[in-house]
Amino acid sequence: MSGFVKRKRALNINGTRPSVHTGQSILSLGNPSLDHVFGGGFPIGSIIGIGEDKHGNYARVLSKYFLAEGIVNKHPLVVASLEEDPMQMINKLPTPLEEAKSSENITAHEPETMRIAFRYNKLAPVDSEQKPSISLGHYFDLTKTINPETLHAHDITCWDGGELETSEPTIGSFKNPHYASLLSCIFRKAGEEQFSAASDKSTKNVLRICLNSIGSPVWYEKNFSKDFLRFMVLLKAIVRNTLSVCLITVPLHLFSQLDDVTLCNKIRNLFDFSFDLETFAGQMEDQANPAFKEYHGLLNITKITPFNSLACFHPTTRDLAFKLKRSKFVIEKLHLPPDIVDDDNANKSQVPTMSCTGGGTKNKLDF
Repeated sequence: MSGFVKRKRALNINGTRPSVHTGQSILSLGNPSLDHVFGGGFPIGSIIGIGEDKHGNYARVLSKYFLAEGIVNKHPLVVASLEEDPMQMINKLPTPLEEAKSSENITAHEPETMRIAFRYNKLAPVDSEQKPSISLGHYFDLTKTINPETLHAHDITCWDGGELETSEPTIGSFKNPHYASLLSCIFRKAGEEQFSAASDKSTKNVLRICLNSIGSPVWYEKNFSKDFLRFMVLLKAIVRNTLSVCLITVPLHLFSQLDDVTLCNKIRNLFDFSFDLETFAGQMEDQANPAFKEYHGLLNITKITPFNSLACFHPTTRDLAFKLKRSKFVIEKLHLPPDIVDDDNANKSQVPTMSCTGGGTKNKLDF
């Protein structure tokens, strides 16, 4: 009996393509620079966890990218949040830049070369968005929003915790009824998509699930740690067994105040891919590192799972920083500037030396 197993073909779904590393279907998070950091995209059936920054602003921008990418590829969406009205986030989704993407695809095969410093042509670019490769996602303009008519015609399910199901049987046993209500909403929507895909194989599609600020103080109850971990286990089972991808943002920096000091590690273990956004906002001027003045924060990769493969993808570097420009969110390799000391500091730290002039301090003309 042969020991070889024929590899299954990747699913042909709009907005996905086979991974060059594993061959499985991957999709874009909505930011090409972030996709490049994690190997080109994220596989279907995975959970991506984001450790929010202190104010949650940058994590909210990535959530908008994730949802806007689903709008462009006509993926059904599930948006859940107790912090704000999910429709407010939907109405502020950025619009795609079709012209910019088409122009980059044209010039991707003919990258700009250096004629004098030609040896630098072999070096990797600083901005991963500028790397000439097969782009999976789209580019978006944060200064413009998607047309409301387009949003109205799209399949969007919003959950704000207003409807708590008590008469129907709920999933799991939680002290906080919001977890059971949210899981029921996700399970119902994922089941509808799975049933439609089984009935008509030509209409397979991916369900994008976006959960914002799960675990914030509005979720706190008596058994918060147990309920949150049970919720993550059941959510992972739903996402694994359906054509779904879940993006969840969690304020992990607040969990240090809880009694369970290992809660952060337990939650990260339930994620398939996770990273933290460490912002520089709120730091004192004397505590801020001048080397990071060009960036708004650091992106710390905390987990990359070998999803349905023997080995996981290893990024070229983990020293990453991000900055929010006027119209886009960019992730770059962290390059420190040269160590240049001011003349005032240099004059204060003069060291006595011996010279032909006989002076006690070093002069620019000394030799």
